[in-house]
Amino acid sequence: METQTNSPKKKPGQKQTGPQTGEENLQGTFAAVLIVGGIILLSWFGVFGLFLERA
Repeated sequence: METQTNSPKKKPGQKQTGPQTGEENLQGTFAAVLIVGGIILLSWFGVFGLFLERA
């Protein structure tokens, strides 16, 4: 079975105008990972502080 695409065929020497799949903007992803990592670290240090306080 042959797959059909709706995009026109690119001619040699023509620039690609759509988003490139290999170079996405990942700044939002990086910020979210830093925030989640910070929450995890704060939680870990909080629990560790409670452990030291009760020991």
